[in-house]
This record gives sequence, structure tokens and C-alpha cells, in this order.
Amino acid sequence: MKAFLLITISYVVQCWWDVGHMMTAQIAKNYLKDNRPDVLAWADSLVQDLNSLTDGKSNTFAEAAVWMDDIKETGTAFMNDWHYTDRPINPDGLLIKLDDQLRNINSIYAINQAVSVLTNTKTAKNRHTMFKAQMIRVLLHVIGDMHQPLHDTTFFNSSYPNGDQGGNFMKVQLENGTLVNLHSFWDAGAFAFSPNNSFLVRPLSQSDSEYLNKWSLEVISKYQITKYNNIDMTNPTVWTYVGYRQAVQFVYPMIASSNNYNKDYTQQAQQFCEENLAIGGYRLAQKLIDVFDQIVLNEAKLKFED
Repeated sequence: MKAFLLITISYVVQCWWDVGHMMTAQIAKNYLKDNRPDVLAWADSLVQDLNSLTDGKSNTFAEAAVWMDDIKETGTAFMNDWHYTDRPINPDGLLIKLDDQLRNINSIYAINQAVSVLTNTKTAKNRHTMFKAQMIRVLLHVIGDMHQPLHDTTFFNSSYPNGDQGGNFMKVQLENGTLVNLHSFWDAGAFAFSPNNSFLVRPLSQSDSEYLNKWSLEVISKYQITKYNNIDMTNPTVWTYVGYRQAVQFVYPMIASSNNYNKDYTQQAQQFCEENLAIGGYRLAQKLIDVFDQIVLNEAKLKFED
């Protein structure tokens, strides 16, 4: 496998960078608004609790989904491993050493940790703590990350005997000569999502917020939740396996078999990304519903005991 693939695309946008995370959260928000407004009110109020400690770019429900990336830029590193789960793809059967990250601290751990904090019976009398305000933002972000396939795997072969870190070491060249890594190609939704040819820069203007909302409603309409009645909506371990399978069956095979640009690859990648945004939004909404219902149950038990 060569180190780069020529991608003839002339623009660069953000997807699972800022835009993808905000879209996932906005889809969840619109779903909750129509189906569980009580859950949305709780989650949104908890998001606001942290606003005084942020830089002003993550003060809304959708914008808060990017907060975990924001804090990396400040040198905060203790949650870096929470963004991914690196299951290995090893087609050549190399003798490899698996990182402890796969077994211990990863995106699955992050979701479970956030749920544990938010539903902790010892703090059931207080829905609003700084720790809980952070953990709601973890859910908003990491569930989005799980639906970018290269957050769920890393590839090993003779060129990458220590793994490619989810495509971060593989270079793709844009038509204008710019080199980006394969991970960024997927983080950017295969460079498909370019609303109004803008980046939807945070803090969002009113017009950008309206655009994000309109766009999310279009995705919801195109990928209605009833289509996904038979997929898992509760187990983050299962979610990462789905991304892993997408990487095994699609993300890497085309690059392994051809070093030529293939427009079908980009078109299919864009479809994967758009549908994954919808599924990620629905799963985020369901996880928030499950957490809130458990909190209400815990509070009811405390009242009964008192």
C-alpha cells in the first residue's frame, strides 16, 4: 500500500471536526424536542452549567458537542484516549502488540463513565454538579466520534507495523496539492458537507444556527428513525464494532487494491458519513433518554426511602 491516494477534491470543510459533532447533537436535539422535551430541557440546562468555564464557543447544545476537542487545544490531555477505540485490522497476520487503550481507556469507557457519573445514586439529590456538566458534554462528543469509522480501528501492515492510528499516518493528496491524512478525510465527511461553502464557525451566528437546524431536519427526513428499528441503540461496544466493520469492508479495501482516485469511493464515503450522522444523533438521543429516566427513578427511590 502506498503512502497516499490522490483525491481530486478542491475544497476542505469540517465534519466530525466541528460540523459533524454539531450535526450529531442537533439531530439528537430535534428528535428529543419532538419526542422527549423533558430530556432535552434537562440535558440543555446541564450543558449551560459549564458555560462560565469555557471560551464561549460551546455554549449551546450543538456547540457543546465540540467541547472535548476544544480542551485538547489547551493542553488538557487526560481524556485524549476517550475519543476512539482502536480495534486492529491486520490482514497480513503480523505479530502486533495491542495497545492497553483497547482494553482499558477508550470511547466505550468514556460513555460508560459518563453514564455512571450522571446516574450515580450518591449524588442523586443534586442533578447539577460541575462533574455532571462535563460528562453530559462527553456524551455529546464521544457518541459522535464513535460514528466516524476511523475512530473505531487502526490498520497494520508492512508499511504500518505499529498501526496507522486510524488513518492518521496515511496521506491523501487533494487536487490543489494539499496533503491531508486519511483520518481527516473521514473526519471531514469525505469533504461532502459544505453548508453555504462556510465552516459554520463557532460561536454560531443566528443564520448559521438556523442553517444547522434546517440541515439536521433534512437528514432526519432522509434517514428516518423507523429505518433503524433493528439496530442496537443502547450498547456503545456494539456501535464501535459497526464502525470497525465499515472500516474493514469499505474504508481500507479500496485503498489497498488501487492507488488511483475513485469517485465512487468518495460518493459512498459521503453517504456513509451522512447516514452515520443520523444514526449517531438517534443513539445520542436514546442514551440521554436512558440516563434521564434512570435519574428520575433514582430520585423517586430516594423520596420513598426518606
